[in-house]
Amino acid sequence: MDPLLYISLLFLPVLIAGITVFFIKLTESHLKLLLAFSAAYLLALSFLHLVPDIFSSLPSRQAGLWVLAGFFIQVLLEFFSSGIEHGHAHIHAEKNKIPLVLLFGLYLHSFIEGLPLAGIFNVSQSTQQISFLMGVTLHNIPISIAFAGLLIHQQIAKNKIILYLLLLAGMAPLGSLIGHFIEMSLGSIAHLSIIFTAIVVGIFLHIATTIIFESSEKNHRYHITKLISILLGVALAYVLT
Repeated sequence: MDPLLYISLLFLPVLIAGITVFFIKLTESHLKLLLAFSAAYLLALSFLHLVPDIFSSLPSRQAGLWVLAGFFIQVLLEFFSSGIEHGHAHIHAEKNKIPLVLLFGLYLHSFIEGLPLAGIFNVSQSTQQISFLMGVTLHNIPISIAFAGLLIHQQIAKNKIILYLLLLAGMAPLGSLIGHFIEMSLGSIAHLSIIFTAIVVGIFLHIATTIIFESSEKNHRYHITKLISILLGVALAYVLT
């Protein structure tokens, strides 16, 4: 299929989701359900498909190290992004301003997630590529909503919010394009595509487990609606992989 279609699937849903915040006010509960659904999808996709592929393509110790590297890369990124990848961020900045370090962390996070999607520029795309693409998009939709909500709260001008959302939506496609150029330049040296995937799986595992086990309730009890969202996310990953 046309690579432009896959680029659109990475870009447009994320941009549209952020813009809808201008017109539709989602509650924190709704956002948490979206996050739980996307997190469960990422977790199930990782264990059902991506992890087995990584460990069958690389020596097990090397594969584990790259996944672990991705996990701690996300820990580092959250020092910059303030954890907005989980759907919330606690920042201390003047109104009409947004910390540049938050933008850096969030954009870099999305860019790295796009690197393994270099294969979308090939003549044919694998089921793994399509499932992975859906995971990145599903993950970035609630992030875009939370990000737009944060910008509105900070009283950022509307035109600037749209610009920031455009940049966010473009980061994963940019990552896939850069990944494609790297692979075209270096070929199969060091199994680059599988290394990129392993790093992003580590990021997915950090994000997914944090979101799923987050709870504002006493004793960390889950609402039945959150449990249903998690099960639906797992079911979708199972069907698609």
